[in-house]
Amino acid sequence: MSSKLVFQRNNDSIHPDRSSPDRRLRAREMGIIIGDLEPGPLNAITDVEGVRVGHTTISVGDGKGAVRTGVTVILPNDGRITEEQLCAAYFSLNGWGEMTGVAPIEETGKLSTPIFLTGTYNVGIVHTAAVDYLRQTRLDAKDSTNTLTPVVAECFDDFLSDTLRRLITREDVFNAIKKAKSGPVEEGSVGGGTGMTSFGFKGGIGTSSRMVALNGEKFVVGVLVMTNTANRDQLRIDGVPVGKEIKGYGYKEGKTKSIILIAATTAPLLPFQLKKIAKHVALGLAQTGAISQTGSGDIILAFSTGNRIPAEPAGSFHKIRSVSDFWISPLYQGTVEATQEAIINALTAAQTVVGRDGNTAYGLPLDQVKRIMKKYNRLKDGYFE
Repeated sequence: MSSKLVFQRNNDSIHPDRSSPDRRLRAREMGIIIGDLEPGPLNAITDVEGVRVGHTTISVGDGKGAVRTGVTVILPNDGRITEEQLCAAYFSLNGWGEMTGVAPIEETGKLSTPIFLTGTYNVGIVHTAAVDYLRQTRLDAKDSTNTLTPVVAECFDDFLSDTLRRLITREDVFNAIKKAKSGPVEEGSVGGGTGMTSFGFKGGIGTSSRMVALNGEKFVVGVLVMTNTANRDQLRIDGVPVGKEIKGYGYKEGKTKSIILIAATTAPLLPFQLKKIAKHVALGLAQTGAISQTGSGDIILAFSTGNRIPAEPAGSFHKIRSVSDFWISPLYQGTVEATQEAIINALTAAQTVVGRDGNTAYGLPLDQVKRIMKKYNRLKDGYFE
């Protein structure tokens, strides 16, 4: 079942041996094609120009007191988010969780900091480190009268990690920022997703994107998730009740937990439009079978790189561009499709991880998934072995 694992601190991932016959795959590599729109070149949130993603993964000890956690950072604007802010909006589908910094986003309609994803009890540590980083990168932030409100979101990784040990450090957060890059995004048991479980299997980080044509122009919608949600029998992939069909793997019903979903687009959207994009992210989540149970923190943030707003404008007015609401529906479709695939990619990419007290989160059995999808005629020809 398990691949050979390499555990390292302050590295990009806990990664499987890619020579293993149990190597992990993305959904499309398996022949699972979700939706009708084409993905971007990377099929990732980094298809949105200027978006970078970095991880620090922490794996310490075995058995009692073991820690499996980390931090993932999204730099939304080539690291210049404090200088050129972006239109943004927040939506809480179910608020049993935390995302700091949302009150200023709701008030101003703008995102002005990087986005950090981590475990629940790490939020304070990550927030403090984020403030330190922002103070170093913004000269005006050194003035104590200039407020900084980092966006830090969490899921509870207690099944695999002794959360009370709180081993994440300022250096870990800074390393994630330093490693943030464009290009392919490491998925599965990595960064903030290291200790997460989902649909009764190993969860974590997943991403996807879609290309959308609007009145002759092409735009990208990208989604990144940290998934730690739902029960096994709820899992649906492209409409197929995969969770109910999978056999074995020592399934143990876990606590209701959370999912953090971040959507980005190159389309020039205003905050009220991004609020609607965030709501459509919830539709993509629903298509995976998750129902956003009581006790789950299902929190969504959407931002657009289509307008870059100076933090301190020279004049009294901003010149911005926006998509007409009469043309926005294709972006909804791209959002729903990319969200569903991002969640599935988090599952298919994540390998088996043994954590606190020997608790084991099994990687989704890809051989079974392929057979089930073929049974329902939902596997693209040529991909089944």
